[in-house]
Amino acid sequence: MEQLKKGIVHFSQLETFQRDPTSFRGDKMEGKHYLDPSNPFLINGRDFSGYIEKAVISYKFVNCTVLSFSASMLSFKNCHPISDGLYALNDSFIAEMCQFGDCFLVFEAYSLINALRKEFERTPCGYEYHPITYINKRDYHQIQTYYAEIGGDRENTAHLFLKDAIPSYPMQNEWRVILFNHDHHYPVENGSTNIQTSFSTEIPIFGIDKLKTLQCGREFLCI
Repeated sequence: MEQLKKGIVHFSQLETFQRDPTSFRGDKMEGKHYLDPSNPFLINGRDFSGYIEKAVISYKFVNCTVLSFSASMLSFKNCHPISDGLYALNDSFIAEMCQFGDCFLVFEAYSLINALRKEFERTPCGYEYHPITYINKRDYHQIQTYYAEIGGDRENTAHLFLKDAIPSYPMQNEWRVILFNHDHHYPVENGSTNIQTSFSTEIPIFGIDKLKTLQCGREFLCI
């Protein structure tokens, strides 16, 4: 967080979260989907769907590592009004955030986005940023609907902004930046890289207990 205050943004590979054993940060299905067992599963023209309990599909980008940075959004989903125009955090959100560490940093999202955009536009790397969509990944109809609504240019990357709604992931209200590290422009060591940007903030780092007393105006909340 001290680095982030100075504009150094820490990105990790998706495999880092797939291997993480914790229930709140780790997600073995990060960037993956279950295949619908009711559909044919063909190998050399033979349907093996009747012999398979479950199958998982993953995605590979050619000559490109996929790196991720995430934060939680304050919104009307995880905050409640305490007076006219003033909001406090829901207890369920506070409990979820307390699992991530002893402190937190509040920052204005678009200041960071603009700094990242300036950095990535000078490189051969692509990037996207969206809120996470939470869907039961075993609900194949919902998954199909999700992709049908996305469509267009985002269809090939939509799986990177989809997480399972079964565990407590939706409580995190996650917003994510995905970096497509083409030609390995940013050196990756131990599954992560630090990227210097022009972002900075004077907002102090707070102890996690301050989440219980944090208040903000409705104009600062996402929809």
